[in-house]
Formats: sequence, structure tokens, C-alpha cells
Amino acid sequence: MGQALNPIDAAGYIQLGAIYHQLGEYENALNAFQTALALDESHPHAYNNMGLVYLDLRLYSEAISMFQGALEIAPVNAAFLNNLGYAYDSADRFDEALDAYRRALEADATFVDAYANLGEAYLNREMYAAAIQSYEQALLLDDSDATVYFNLGLAYEESGEFLRAIQAYEKGLALDNTEVAAYYRLAHTYQKNGNTLMMRRYLDDFLERAEGIPHLEEQFRAAQQMKSAEGP
Repeated sequence: MGQALNPIDAAGYIQLGAIYHQLGEYENALNAFQTALALDESHPHAYNNMGLVYLDLRLYSEAISMFQGALEIAPVNAAFLNNLGYAYDSADRFDEALDAYRRALEADATFVDAYANLGEAYLNREMYAAAIQSYEQALLLDDSDATVYFNLGLAYEESGEFLRAIQAYEKGLALDNTEVAAYYRLAHTYQKNGNTLMMRRYLDDFLERAEGIPHLEEQFRAAQQMKSAEGP
């Protein structure tokens, strides 16, 4: 793919690296981005794209270093700050992640991904009120992301706000009815909210869709037990 590139065009190598990244050819992607930096060491997108590859490889220290390199050149780029926050969070450096996300939102108060990622950081640490606030802000800006609704539902469920959890889960399924685990969470939440009829409906939906899916085997067995406990 690289034969038609202008040998002194850093942007072309960045585009090539992005293609390799999409194909999962991480070594070739990194080589392309490194070539771009050899041609133009002040190109922030080369650093940022290398950071994204390192994230996929779960090399979080390397990813953090690359995003920091990008920000030395473009210090108020909201996307770079958001990526840095995600890398910090993945490395379990929570305080630094929060700082990066907040800086991203200072740079662009409408950056939906930063609110969603901030919500996930709080959710993973069982800080449910803060997670809810972040997810709701994300949805005020863009209400088309099913994953945000599912995560918001989980935050509400864990907070004991079962009706709001149900509403969030069902809005998520209206956007993406292929998220099988959401049917299981809805069954659980309806059970907690005292609605056995709806619990059984979503248990049946889950059992029909989840059979044979390896990563849902534990939930599948639990759903079978829930249904058996309710009787015929």
C-alpha cells in the first residue's frame, strides 16, 4: 500500500498507518506513524494515532507517552486529552484520568465522548451518582448512543433507582436490540422492582438470544435458575 506514497509526505504515512490500524496490522501501523514522525516530528496526529494503537495493544504506558507527545504540540486538543484520559483510566490512574477528561471538556464543552468516558471511569469505581451525571450530560448532547443508555441503566440499577434503570435499558434496546446482555439486566431490574411478568418476558428474550454465546454462559445459567425459581 505504501508504494504510491510521496516519500516526503508525513500525512500520507499517517493515513497509511490508520488503514493498517483498522486492519489490525499493528506493527505496520506503528512503522507508518514512526515514518511520519521521522519526516515531521511536530505532527501531533502521528503521536495520537500511535497512542491509539498502543491502547489496542494494552500497552498503556506507551499510549500515555504518545498522547502526551501529541499534547505538547497541541495542548488544548480535546480529542487528544480525551484519549489521554482513557489511557490513564485503563492504567488505573484514576485521578490523572479525571484531570485529562476535565481538561478535554474545558477545551470543548460539547465533547460527548469525554462525558461518556468520564461516566465509565466513575461507573467502574462504583461512583454511581457521578457516573449518572456524566452519562446524562452525554445524552443531552447526543441521545443516539445505545451503549451510554446501557451504562446509565447499570448506574441507576446499582443506585437502587430501578424505574429509571428500566427506562434507560429500554431506550438502549430501542437503539440496539442486539445487545443481548441488556435483556438479562432488564429481567433483573424488573425483578428488583417487583414486576414478575416483565421479568419473565425479558428472561425469555435473554434465554432465546443468549444460548450458545460463550461469554454469556454464566448469565445464561443464572437466568435459567431465575426462571425455574418462579415456577411454570
